[in-house]
Amino acid sequence: MRLILSRKGFDSSAGGCANALTADDRLVPFPIPDADAPLCYADLRHDTLDLAAMIEALTGGKVSGRDGAHLDPDLEAGALAQRPRGWRPLFGQCGAAQSHLQNHGVAVGDLFLFYSWFRRVRDTPDGPRFDPRAGDEHILYGWFQVGSVFNLDTKPTARCAGLAQHPHRFGRRPAPNVVYRASSRLVLPGLAGTMPGAGQWSTRRPDRVLTEPGRSRSSWILPGWFDPTGRASCLSYHHDRNRWQRVGDRVRLKNVFRGQEFVLQCDDYPEVFAWLAQLFAP
Repeated sequence: MRLILSRKGFDSSAGGCANALTADDRLVPFPIPDADAPLCYADLRHDTLDLAAMIEALTGGKVSGRDGAHLDPDLEAGALAQRPRGWRPLFGQCGAAQSHLQNHGVAVGDLFLFYSWFRRVRDTPDGPRFDPRAGDEHILYGWFQVGSVFNLDTKPTARCAGLAQHPHRFGRRPAPNVVYRASSRLVLPGLAGTMPGAGQWSTRRPDRVLTEPGRSRSSWILPGWFDPTGRASCLSYHHDRNRWQRVGDRVRLKNVFRGQEFVLQCDDYPEVFAWLAQLFAP
């Protein structure tokens, strides 16, 4: 099995700002802008929030409710008013990022953990604004276990409910262009229960924060077993030993700026399953 740490949502280039962490600790990841997408921000829902108005306020009007929204990963049924019968969460990847996944053997049963750059938002008389005193954090906000894989060049949309509306069906996407469909249930060693195969965590929790307190968002503090010393493999894109530093029973990682998908071969890191059980614990 493989674990993939996958960076998604707004960033400094796509969207131009952080994703929102509300005053009551709700995580609000923003799909990136996409002029070719079949949906716009005004079509999207997130709890009781006016997502389009929040995005317009936080971007200073650079992104509006009329702009196309790349709803991907699409993890929550409630993100849209209507879903086709049999819909399950979907996630697309293409080009170099998908080639990276294929080269590392990512397949059915593997688990994506999605993270984004979040910053605290506060309400003001002029609407929501980022709190200038708040720090930036990379936070895990969602999961997705692969149930099936669709190559969009060879498989018809009718075989997967919701695929016809997925953004990877629109515009020019570099090959290979693939959409993953989530498994119906999450199946992991040591994890009991009947959790869905994909979904979002609604609130911030300290054990799902990757960023080390008091440091830049790309300075991560991880369980010590992530240290690749003596292992047969390493978290992909992070083979430079200078990026890793032991800090007591933990390890500091200077996260790379390039790449969206970082793959860990779980056979070489069996401790990962106890960590995952903690992440999914109530």
